[in-house]
Amino acid sequence: MTTSGSYDFSLNARQIIAEALELIGELPAGENPKAADEQTCLRTLNQMIKAWQAEQIYLWKYVECALFLEYEGYAYDIGPSGDNATSSWVKTEIATAADSGDLTVTVDDDDSITNGDYIGIELDDGTLQWTTVNGVPAADVVTITAALTDDVAVDNHVYTFTTKFQRPLEITEARIRSASGYERPILIKSRDEYLRLPNKESTGSANQIYYDNKLTNGKMYVWPACGDVQEYIKFTAKIPIEDFDAATDDPDFPQEWLMALSWNLATLIAPKFGKPLEDKFDLRAIAFKQNLVDFDREQTSIFLGLESWR
Repeated sequence: MTTSGSYDFSLNARQIIAEALELIGELPAGENPKAADEQTCLRTLNQMIKAWQAEQIYLWKYVECALFLEYEGYAYDIGPSGDNATSSWVKTEIATAADSGDLTVTVDDDDSITNGDYIGIELDDGTLQWTTVNGVPAADVVTITAALTDDVAVDNHVYTFTTKFQRPLEITEARIRSASGYERPILIKSRDEYLRLPNKESTGSANQIYYDNKLTNGKMYVWPACGDVQEYIKFTAKIPIEDFDAATDDPDFPQEWLMALSWNLATLIAPKFGKPLEDKFDLRAIAFKQNLVDFDREQTSIFLGLESWR
């Protein structure tokens, strides 16, 4: 028996739309949609996916992230134009002391640090100075865009990353990571619980957060406020599904979802083309989606207890 040896089958937006149009009998097999039909279907496809995001599924969109704290900071914008939060980062330390006004720092390891990266350097005054990497590091020497505003001692922390994180839809768990690398879970509180805290600006090691999902950037409130910039918060976030900006875009979905995308899109576009669908069509579309919802669940433990009755 000869098999393909490949596992990369996928469809782009145009092919998903063509499949949906074929299913409702609007497009002959093998033909491409008309430009106007493609655009209206693409718009509906994006709307459908945005609506699906409101449902608690899509395990593949959970991402491990880090928020680097500012001394005495307690409110942070999380998103593409926000504070220093990312899903991919490098943590290293200062190898050779530097002086205020220097434009270079020598770190323990410059692997994975690239030109243009954001870089946060722990200063001797206990704060983090954020600037960018100016040029490709060489021999563990990193050139920075803005001069140091204070002295920097050996073993002070350095954080670098390339891209700020997309606004999370939800934060599902969080931990505070200490300078020694120890991670301790912290609580995720509601708005009311956070607002009841008497002093939002008291400092210490964070033990709870509240996340407010806004528009461009979400807002994370940390309590107590940061007392040590060698600590940072690691958290798991559910991020949005990427848009289809063009018909040639690939879906931000696993392969298993292709059938559910095509069939559910077909049910939504059929009225646009005056195509009545039998009840069984809708039921099959719902079934395709429900099968994936049931499949896309985290495997976790269930604990049962006995309650005594008197």
